[in-house]
Amino acid sequence: MAGLLELERLCSVLPDQIEFAVNEVTKATVQTMANDLIDHTPVDTTEHASNWQVAINQRPMFGLPAIVPGSKGSTAPQSRQEAKQHCARALADKLPGEMVDLANLGPVIEDLNNGTSTQEPAGMVPRGIRKGQMYAATAKLVIGK
Repeated sequence: MAGLLELERLCSVLPDQIEFAVNEVTKATVQTMANDLIDHTPVDTTEHASNWQVAINQRPMFGLPAIVPGSKGSTAPQSRQEAKQHCARALADKLPGEMVDLANLGPVIEDLNNGTSTQEPAGMVPRGIRKGQMYAATAKLVIGK
């Protein structure tokens, strides 16, 4: 009888635990993509690296200025670190079942992705997506924490 009671208990709590675990993997996957995109976005003023934004249940609405303004990449490490932290803060509030949007509304982000900068080859966005896919494919769901 104890076996059936335990099974009944597991059947009642397992769906919530799975939903929570999937949400944690989703957040980590998006952060992995954001980190890669931020690290591989060419910088001068850091405007475009600063523009990687996470929004929950909506698209980001507007472009952002450089987090730490500079020139010729002088503030790239600071802006990149802060941009990653902005994404992490937005993801921290994500609840199971909510949609996540990772976007960049910088004015020439498409040109940069197409390889117009000598700092990075074309294809930084597909690369970031692949990084996220690789993370998600190997992530382990932690159930029962």
